[in-house]
Amino acid sequence: MSAKASFIVVLLCVVLVAASLLFSSENQGAAKPAASAAKAAALPQVWKSESTGKEYRVKVEGDLFSAEWVNLPPEAAKQGRYIRTECRRNASRWIGTSRLLLGCQLPNGNMKLCPLIVRFEVDFISPDRITGGGENLKDFDCGTCGIRKTGWAPFTWTPKR
Repeated sequence: MSAKASFIVVLLCVVLVAASLLFSSENQGAAKPAASAAKAAALPQVWKSESTGKEYRVKVEGDLFSAEWVNLPPEAAKQGRYIRTECRRNASRWIGTSRLLLGCQLPNGNMKLCPLIVRFEVDFISPDRITGGGENLKDFDCGTCGIRKTGWAPFTWTPKR
């Protein structure tokens, strides 16, 4: 085999290896989003709290867990009340906060809206349940929207049926 023919054979081998590596890395990159999209699609969108009856639209995208209260009573919706939760994955749990606009009754009968931020953690997520815990209000001053004392309450959410 001449030197020119050997060079062409080597060049073809290099091109084939490079093309194979390029094709392989493109396929791996494309498979990851599809796998995470399939995992996120496997979770129901709306979950119900076993303790409060509130329903939440839940999204898990990568390292972000988010939930938003969706079955607000009409009066609460009219007032603009909300509960919005956002957590980041930290090892096997998601840790973050819930932001809420709490409606509380003043002694004179008027409703006051208080914006609050409380801690929230998710310990476990599967297609049939989400569990964790959240900071709850033990002593709250509605007049000043002041949190005097909090506790920790476990929760379990199940898919809305």
